[in-house]
Amino acid sequence: MARTVAQPEAVEALFEKLRTRGRENPNWQRLMTATGRAHERYLQVRSPDARGFYHGLLTGYAVAMKALQGKVTAARPR
Repeated sequence: MARTVAQPEAVEALFEKLRTRGRENPNWQRLMTATGRAHERYLQVRSPDARGFYHGLLTGYAVAMKALQGKVTAARPR
């Protein structure tokens, strides 16, 4: 199923993944605090643009977690 920016189901799925990974790594407390705040703000705002912003912020935090896990790779040479 395709998901769109700021779609509630997409945000909740992303947030749950972030929470799960964060629980596995207690040293990431600051990142988890920021993630929780972004999720709370997403739930509070009603504007589609604002919701899109917070969805993007959560996506950025997901990328940060991947980097901390060492799962971000360099671009492949052409």
